[in-house]
Amino acid sequence: MILFCNTFITEAKPIIGKGNVVRDNLKSFNNLDIFKYSLASLAIAYDWSKVILKISLDDCYKHRKDELEQFIKDNFNQFNLVLEWQRSEYQNDWKRDYELLDDNLIWFYCNHDHIFLDSSKDYLAELVDEMKDEELCSLQFSHWPENIRTVKQGLHPNVLIPPLTHPTYTIHDNYISVNTINFDSIQIITKELYHRWWFEGEFNHIKLPRPDFFGIGLAEIKPMPTHKTIAPFKEICRHFDGYQHVQPVIDNNQCPAIDIPIGFFKNDIKIRYGYDDYKEGWTNINPKNPYYYAYNATGTDYKFTLNDLPLVWKNKISVVDSNPHIDETEMLEYRLRAIFDMVYTSPYYEIDKEVEEKILNEYLKQYPQYQII
Repeated sequence: MILFCNTFITEAKPIIGKGNVVRDNLKSFNNLDIFKYSLASLAIAYDWSKVILKISLDDCYKHRKDELEQFIKDNFNQFNLVLEWQRSEYQNDWKRDYELLDDNLIWFYCNHDHIFLDSSKDYLAELVDEMKDEELCSLQFSHWPENIRTVKQGLHPNVLIPPLTHPTYTIHDNYISVNTINFDSIQIITKELYHRWWFEGEFNHIKLPRPDFFGIGLAEIKPMPTHKTIAPFKEICRHFDGYQHVQPVIDNNQCPAIDIPIGFFKNDIKIRYGYDDYKEGWTNINPKNPYYYAYNATGTDYKFTLNDLPLVWKNKISVVDSNPHIDETEMLEYRLRAIFDMVYTSPYYEIDKEVEEKILNEYLKQYPQYQII
């Protein structure tokens, strides 16, 4: 699979698009540092056959180009890297990019702020293996709380009408799928789907730096193909600013916006695990806390356990202070509750019992002594 990122790093806000962003108690970060965090997480997410990065920098970031270039080379030195300092913006650009695609699967990413948070490469590798022979197919690698609640209704249901099961809704061993039109710019897509997007029709006069460009996207220009769209049983990536821009809102106590851990870029993350109080300067983790810090200042940063810390952190942790009085089984129980807080974010949607069990078993793979039968 190829990692293909086409993005513009700026501090300007889109006129139409992301909408409501609520970080509450969290720090503010500039978008270039968020992009670096995203890139670092993707560098260890998969054994990429090629990495294509097409990056435009706004004037406010051009003085940091050398810094970013060195960061990219340091993090992707083991891969075949294509780095260009101009993103694709028109149909003919996308057609030229097609010549670089020598793999059937593409991690298609036109954003800067989605972070690979899985604790292992294994589940993503399994999904990619199942997709490798598909012709028209995509996988939603981010917005998991939104996708897991809407997939039964076809991923983009109308909340103003009663929910109905989509006729192609299928529960597989490793994922759920529906056949639908989906041209989000945060998906794994097949090479043939990419070809259908950019080679059918003539629209080179329209600026399209992403297929779902703000205000106008491919579906407003031409007929779009229906294809198999996959929703995983586990969160793979998270949007840095959370999901308060989706409807119905997913708030910061269900699936919070996140920070760049203090010390991340200096390989000096300090983990404090299982304590009730909050310690500044540390990454505080306690699945038993009823709140996330993003939502309430008495809360915790994350509700992981030490078994499922994000893979991107693991070589950057300098200290782990674990409360010696915790009950690990109890911590796992609360961790699983936190996962289902991400699943059940609105009473409008129905989650099948079989899907619940598959979600649990996927997360429990990090804990081989447990399984839901």
